[in-house]
Amino acid sequence: MNTDALKEAWKKLDRKVQATNLLNERLILSMIADRSKNRFQSVKRNYWIGFGWLAFCMCAGLMVIIGNPFDYTYLIQFVPMIIYCVCLVVIVVNMFLSYRRLNNITIDYASVRSALAEIIAIYERPQKFMKYILYVFIVSQTILFPLSFLPKNIDNLGFWPAMFERLIPISIAFLILFIAYKLGAFKDRQSQKFKDDLNELDQLKAVIKELD
Repeated sequence: MNTDALKEAWKKLDRKVQATNLLNERLILSMIADRSKNRFQSVKRNYWIGFGWLAFCMCAGLMVIIGNPFDYTYLIQFVPMIIYCVCLVVIVVNMFLSYRRLNNITIDYASVRSALAEIIAIYERPQKFMKYILYVFIVSQTILFPLSFLPKNIDNLGFWPAMFERLIPISIAFLILFIAYKLGAFKDRQSQKFKDDLNELDQLKAVIKELD
C-alpha cells in the first residue's frame, strides 16, 4: 500500500469515527431530551393534581366558615380556618404563576440545555414570602385549629384539663410533621432530577469536546 492510499484510508477511518461520535452525541442528547421532556410533562400534570387538591381543601375550609359544623360560638374560633383559606389562596396563586412560566418552556433536541436551566431557575427562585406563608399555614393547623375547640372543652372539662386535652392533637400533629420531614416529604426532588439531567448533558459535551 503506497502513502497516498494509506492517507486516503486514514481519512475515511477518521470520517467514520467522527460520524460515529456525532451519531452517539445526537443519540445521547435525544435520550436526555426525551427523559427530561417526560419528567417535565409529569411535573405539569402534578400541578393540575395540586390545583384540584387545593381547591377541595379550600371548599372544605369555606364550608367550615359558612356552615359552622363545629358549633363555634366566638368569632375568634374561626380565625384558624380563615388563615387556612387565605394561605391556600396565596399558594394557589403562586403555583399558577410558576405553572404559567413552566408552560412557556419547550424541551427539544436543540434547546434541551437552555430549557433545563430555565426550569431549574424557576424552581430555585427566591421564595422567602412563600416560606413564611407555609409557616403560618402549619401553625394555624397544628396549634390554632386544635385550640379553636378550647372554649367548648373548658365548659365541659374546666380550664386546665381542657388545656391538657388540647395538647394531645397538637403533639400528634407535630409528630406527623417531624416524621414527614425526616422522610423527605418537604424536599424538592424534581429540581434535583432536572439538575442531574443538566449535569449529565454538560459532562457529555465536555467529553465530546475533549475528543474533538
